[in-house]
Amino acid sequence: MLPSATTVCRVLIGLDRASASGALHVEGEGHRATFLFDSGKLIGATIDRRVALTHRQALERIVGLCDWDGLVLRLAQSAAAPDRRTLRDPTRARFLALQAMRAAVTRVDAASLAAQLGDEAYRLTAVGEALVHEADLRAEEAAALFSLRKGVSAEQLAAQPGCGLAASRFLCILKLLGAASPKAAGSYPLLLRKRRELRSRASAHALLDLPEGAGGREARVALRKLVRDLHPDRFGDGTPAALRQASGEITTALVNAEAQIVAGRSK
Repeated sequence: MLPSATTVCRVLIGLDRASASGALHVEGEGHRATFLFDSGKLIGATIDRRVALTHRQALERIVGLCDWDGLVLRLAQSAAAPDRRTLRDPTRARFLALQAMRAAVTRVDAASLAAQLGDEAYRLTAVGEALVHEADLRAEEAAALFSLRKGVSAEQLAAQPGCGLAASRFLCILKLLGAASPKAAGSYPLLLRKRRELRSRASAHALLDLPEGAGGREARVALRKLVRDLHPDRFGDGTPAALRQASGEITTALVNAEAQIVAGRSK
C-alpha cells in the first residue's frame, strides 16, 4: 500500500532522526527532485526546476512525487550550505513526512484500511514517539495516542470517542512508517476472532476451534488452551476496560460451550 509515499516519508523520518545534512535526489517517471537538508530540517526543495519558497509549496512538491512510480533515491551527505537555502521557514523533515502521508491515505477507502490493519493490536514504537513529538496533530490523532501507547486494535480505536475513521487513517500512517507495530504480548487477534464468532452465534465446536463431532475430552483440552490465552488477567492492568470485559464474556461462553459438548447438547 502506497509504496512510493511510504518510501519517501520513511527516508524523511530517517534524515530527521539522524539530524542529517545534505541533498536527497529523487527520480521517477521522467521527473527529478532535489531536497536540501540542514541538521534534519528541510531548507530547500526543487522539482523539475520549480523551486519551493514556502512550507506549503515544499509539501505540495513532496505529495506530488509520492505518486511517482519506480522511485530512485540518492542521498549525498555534506555540510550544510546556508547559501543554498530557498525555504523561508525551514521545517523538520518528520513533520513533512507526517503531512505527506496524511494526504496519501485520504485516497484509501475504509475497506482497504481494514484489510491493511487487520485484527492485530498496535502499539506506538520509538519511531512513532519521535514522529509525534512536537507535531501539530489533529484532534482525532491526539485522541488516538493514549490508546496506541498501551496497545489497541484498529476496530477498537475507531470505536473510541473522538477517533473514528480519521484515527484509523492515522494508525495506517503509523504502521506504514514503522511508527506503530503489532503488540507482541497478549492474544488480541484471537480475542477479536472469538468475539466475532460469539456475535455470529457460532456453534460450541466452532467456539472451541474443534471439528463438529469432537467429544468431551477434546473439548476440555481446547477449553484449557483458549482460557489460558483469553482470560482477562492475561491482558494486564493497562488493558482498556472494554477489552477486559469482552475477554470475560468470551471466557464464559467458552466454558458454556465445553459444557454443552460434554453433555452432548452442542448445536
